[in-house]
Amino acid sequence: MRRRLRQAILQSAIAISSAPYICAAQAPTEDVLPDAPSVSAGEASTLPAEKNEKRAVPNPLPGGMTVKQKYGLATRRIFSLQTPLKAVLVSGWEVGTGTGPDIGTNGWKPFGERVGYNAAGTATTIFFTTAFVPSLAHQDPRYFALKKGPVKDRIRWAVRSEFVGVGDDGHQMPNYANLVGLALASVAIDAFTPRDSSSYGDTAERYIIKLGVGTGLNVIREFNVFDRVKAIAHHSKEAEE
Repeated sequence: MRRRLRQAILQSAIAISSAPYICAAQAPTEDVLPDAPSVSAGEASTLPAEKNEKRAVPNPLPGGMTVKQKYGLATRRIFSLQTPLKAVLVSGWEVGTGTGPDIGTNGWKPFGERVGYNAAGTATTIFFTTAFVPSLAHQDPRYFALKKGPVKDRIRWAVRSEFVGVGDDGHQMPNYANLVGLALASVAIDAFTPRDSSSYGDTAERYIIKLGVGTGLNVIREFNVFDRVKAIAHHSKEAEE
């Protein structure tokens, strides 16, 4: 239990520390991807009260994101700094705490193998949750921030968004990108996980941790943590000059 708790804390810490690169990966580039719009508090109050009722969230793009845009977003995220950064930080923590897959801990070669394993895991997760599943489910994989209203409502919205997504037509739908995508990623990662660390329990644990980390990232996006940190750093630099 302690090992699992340490792993969950690790994943949350890595998510927070790499938030700048995740946010940066969402920035539009040459009209490949427009910004995801925010949802006002008034619009949020009109969201479905019944399971079978469908209400529209402001459509991010006429006709929704194209398959090309989804795969383009996934590619940019995979090849951004977040992937190697997370891989190195996670690997360092695993070596220091004795957690993670059954990979050697002595020497640079085993550490390199561990970094490669974690980088591959991150890339696999991004592929399934940003491109593959959203394309099949006709879902927009981006997070739509509430940005206004009481803190508790915004936190509730961020948590809810991990399980309720937005379709390409602007209507709400189950967040298949996370619910299914993370499950597929957890199973796929078993293909290159050492046999001693790829039991059903380990796979289920990975899935639950990923859902928790995703929820934490939604909160970070909702409150523009990266922009606030960037602004503070900018002011500090100006003060020093």
